[in-house]
Formats: sequence, structure tokens, C-alpha cells
Amino acid sequence: MLNLQNYNTFGLRVYAKNIMHIEDIKQLALLDTKDTIILGKGSDVLFTEDYEGTILVNQIKTLSIEEKNDHFEVKVGGGYILDDFIDLLVSKNIYGLENLSAIPGTVGAAPIQNVGAYGVEIGDFISSIDVYDLETKLIFTLNKKDCKFSYRNSIFKEQKDRRYFITHITFHLNKEFKPKLTYSGLPKDINNAKDLRDFIINIRALKLPDPKFVGNAGSFFKNPFVPLDKIEKIQEEFKDLPIYKQDNGTYKVSAGFLIDKAGCRGITHGKAGTWANQALVIVNRGDAKPFDIVSIAKYVCICVKNKFDIDLYPEVRIYGRSGEILWENL
Repeated sequence: MLNLQNYNTFGLRVYAKNIMHIEDIKQLALLDTKDTIILGKGSDVLFTEDYEGTILVNQIKTLSIEEKNDHFEVKVGGGYILDDFIDLLVSKNIYGLENLSAIPGTVGAAPIQNVGAYGVEIGDFISSIDVYDLETKLIFTLNKKDCKFSYRNSIFKEQKDRRYFITHITFHLNKEFKPKLTYSGLPKDINNAKDLRDFIINIRALKLPDPKFVGNAGSFFKNPFVPLDKIEKIQEEFKDLPIYKQDNGTYKVSAGFLIDKAGCRGITHGKAGTWANQALVIVNRGDAKPFDIVSIAKYVCICVKNKFDIDLYPEVRIYGRSGEILWENL
């Protein structure tokens, strides 16, 4: 069994039967891909125990940039580090992804959850994704519509067998800097991409722990969607509740706010806890076991449910001995 501590940003000491680094799609065709999990940097996963299969680590890092009349078409390998990719784009005056700066993980992992931050989701700028089907051994391309992007979700996350290995992503990106500054906390007078990227990097550094020093997977929970009557009830006590109205009439509510007001910010249980500067983040306080992470997460869910009658669900993907596990089954 091989140690996965460096393959999950929680820094948990868990093991797998085998680890394979995939640098070229040709390697996949030669593999027995039964009982496999695909990882980039492991920044969005929680292992609850040792895994009895093979970890496929995406390290395809090719990059091509094609200038069109009114935009850039950028095709990048799934193993490219997301923040390095955004930094490169900004240096070349290619715009759109600045709000996603400093999000850990790889480009290939980002579409799975349709990662987002500060009013931007990565799916907004994806035109197509090349995949290798581990089951059929076929290579094909999914267009944006095929990917079924929604809040922290996509066709890649909906697949129970997770058989699509993302090899390359093609982005449709802007020639002109058109910042999206509607999100609360972003200054409205930023007029260049580097300043916006630097501002967001600094915000994240103040709020969120660096997984290089404190084990975590970023935001552990999704922001819940809540009907108006429940919103009005919460606002009787908390008039400053952060809410975002949706097209279907529900409201997206800040999970971090709910966790904080339920008394769970900065708490510790065993060797895990919630981060003092952002209650949405669960951290490994040092040599935590998977049980510690699960226990603190379940405790937070109970507290929020008792306080607000709202159910929280994890943003991270959870794996056990034989593969992915549903949150409600833990």
C-alpha cells in the first residue's frame, strides 16, 4: 500500500494499493482501469479510509493558445495547476478567470465541481472538454452543454462510476479586460487583471488557510438554496444574512454565515476543527484521522440544522475503501 498523504490536501495519512502518474493519454489505453480514482492535487477530496484500488494522478500539462478575431481559444492539459494557468493567462493579457485566482487544484479537477469564487464559475468560460472513457476506452469531446454545468456540479460529478478522465479543457477567453466585480467585497474601481488577481489572492490568504501548512480542502460545504419563507424567518434574528436570489425564486445562502451563527466557527473536535477566519473550512489541526474530519463535519451539520432547519451537504468528494461514498451513508 502506498501513502496518499501528499495526494490529498487534508494531509491525511491514508493509503492506496497503487498510484500511477498519467502524463500522456496513451498510458490510459494500456491500463486495467477497474477500481480506479482520478486525482489532480487532491484538493477537493476526503478519504475516509485506505483505498483498495489504483489512484490515477492527472499530470497532462500541454498548453496551446490560438488568437481568434474577438477572443482567445486556449487548450490546456488537465494536469496543469489551475492557479499557475491563471497567472500565465494574466501575463499574456488573456482575461476571464481572474476571480478564480488562488483556488488550489488542477485545471482538470475544476470542471467536476464547476468551481467558482467571487461571482465567477469556471464553466462560464469552458467551450469543450476532451475525455477518455475508462470503461469503453474511447476518446471524445463534450461541448459546454454536454457538461451540464450548474452550481458546484457537472456531468462529471453526476456520474456514479466517475469513468471520464479529463485530458484537456478548451477555454473561450476574452481579449478585453471585463472584470466581474458584483460580488460583495470586491472594489469597483479595479481596471486591470493583475490588480484584480492580486486583490483576490490577498483576500483568500486572509480568510483561508494555506494547505501547505494547514491541511484542508477549502470550502467543505456547499451554500444551500433556501425558500423565501425560511429566509424571512432567519432574517428576524439575522438581518445581515448574505443571500443571493436565484431565477427559480429560491435564495442561495452563505453556508459560512450559518455555521458561524450556529456557534461552530473556530471550534475543535479531536484533531480537526473549523477555521477561525472562515467557518466554511474544516482543517486538520495536526495528524488528524479521517474520523476526526467526518465527526466535526457531521457536528457542524447538526448544529446548523438545529439552529436554522437547513441541511448542509459537502462540496468535497468522499472516498472509502471501494470508491465514492454518499454523505448520508457515512
